[in-house]
Amino acid sequence: MVALSRALLSILLSGIASGKEVTVTYANEPIWTVGIGVAYADMSIKLGETLTFPSYSDHDVVLVHAHDSGTHWDQCGQTGVAVGNFTSIWTPADFSHDSLVIKHYTPPTCGDFYIACSVSAHCAYGQRVKVVVKNDDGSSCSSPCLNAACVTPASKTLGTVEHAMKPIPNSGYWGVGPFSTLTVNTGDTVLFRTGAGFHDVATVPSAGDFDSCNMKSKVVVADWPYQKTIPTAACNTSTDCCASSSCGASGYYVTHTFTAKAPGDKYFVCSYGSGGHCKQGQKIRVKIVDANGAANTARQSADPLLPITFILIVYLWPLASQLGSLAHNIVV
Repeated sequence: MVALSRALLSILLSGIASGKEVTVTYANEPIWTVGIGVAYADMSIKLGETLTFPSYSDHDVVLVHAHDSGTHWDQCGQTGVAVGNFTSIWTPADFSHDSLVIKHYTPPTCGDFYIACSVSAHCAYGQRVKVVVKNDDGSSCSSPCLNAACVTPASKTLGTVEHAMKPIPNSGYWGVGPFSTLTVNTGDTVLFRTGAGFHDVATVPSAGDFDSCNMKSKVVVADWPYQKTIPTAACNTSTDCCASSSCGASGYYVTHTFTAKAPGDKYFVCSYGSGGHCKQGQKIRVKIVDANGAANTARQSADPLLPITFILIVYLWPLASQLGSLAHNIVV
């Protein structure tokens, strides 16, 4: 019976939360950005409706022209989209480096519009979207605009309905963009996946430093040279950076794993650009709660009689067994 009691105790305690891995990913908010695995779903809108592009000065918005022998996206190379193969809608100078700017584009006619960022390899990495514009009455599109004729002063104004550029959810990328507070339990791990040489992972000590992107007291916990999977020389000489095998690589990503050991708040940022990436939204607050406390509270809320049941099973069952054996011996 003692063995049975221990087994029942094990079952009861098995509900306590065990560690799990949580991957950092963008908040489900509009942003025109780039990253490994970050993509935009094709869209369908009605004539007169508007596309909105919330972004920063590291990006532009262009209309990609038709390719002579391939698809529109065949023109997206590692050095960008070549001049002459696109018409500019908004340039990097139309955005800001430190604050989010929202720009509009209202296609002037029906038709298929291939819109991308022409900066560097951004289009090739997925910062692009095909937008099909349909006539409001459902009629076929007989006279779509072409190339430069599709970008007019009127097309840069706000139309009847806005459709914001929003990445496909759960890209699992640590990059420039909005992040919501992440709540995890003690024992959980938090995985940062990013591109080597594009971003680092750092912490700042306080909510004030986090809010203001003050990098004065930052601690870099992971950093890599461009397109390399080994940490930087500075990281290798730091006891805080990539400590305890917390850094790794997976596919096209380099990774950093943070283990939540004690309740409290941790403030993660990208420190690149002297905090410039942080000011562009690349920061996340990780709120750590006590896993056992949360699990116990949840179980007791679900079944307020659980503690009493626990006592009865663990302590009274063996006693009942002994009394039963005694009665049996007396009868015999």
